[in-house]
Amino acid sequence: MSSKIIQKYNYQKYQTNKVNNLRYYCLSEDLNVPSVTSIIRASKAEHYSPTQNKITTPMEIGDMMHKYLQHYLTDTPHSIIKTSNSFLAESLAQIVIDNLIVKLDEIWGSEVSVYYMDKYAGTIDLIGLYAGKIFIIDYKSSYKTRSIEELNDYFIQCAAYAIAHDWQYNTKIDSIMIFQVTRDGDFEQNIMNSNQMEMYKRKWFNKLELFYSESSLNGN
Repeated sequence: MSSKIIQKYNYQKYQTNKVNNLRYYCLSEDLNVPSVTSIIRASKAEHYSPTQNKITTPMEIGDMMHKYLQHYLTDTPHSIIKTSNSFLAESLAQIVIDNLIVKLDEIWGSEVSVYYMDKYAGTIDLIGLYAGKIFIIDYKSSYKTRSIEELNDYFIQCAAYAIAHDWQYNTKIDSIMIFQVTRDGDFEQNIMNSNQMEMYKRKWFNKLELFYSESSLNGN
């Protein structure tokens, strides 16, 4: 087995840290920028708590699924302890492999960090060519398939990643896929086209502007 990834771009890895319960990427010694997911979370209701109504396990099934996929794509070892949850995560990862990854024309990167100016950063689950187009792909595992409305923030998140990748690497990404897999083995591909992309980019910039205006008011 060998890496499935074509090294088209020299992707960098950035350290992350938490400040006031928000995740920041350390782009350099003097520059830390907030993560896309933290900005979206901050735009939620005032009393939102990231731990509210959340049941945790030693390692979330979704996190383990991502680790299995990273292992498959990069041919690097993992240290996941075998449990009932890990067996489930591995089976979900196999569904993603069989119904998505093997159908990609090219895979450019997995768990790819990108940033935009000095404004934000984030990590793309998967980027590559699918049906001749550059796709940013986000994997989601859950108990049931989410509706398009429930995927709204994920599309905004991926639009932010597309903006950042275009800015860093001079690409023109206009396709996004949310690949959903459920605990009972069902899966669904939700694809955003170029017209929808512009709408979600606007939604992202609105959230970004609000985040920085509120940060300024709070003296951050």
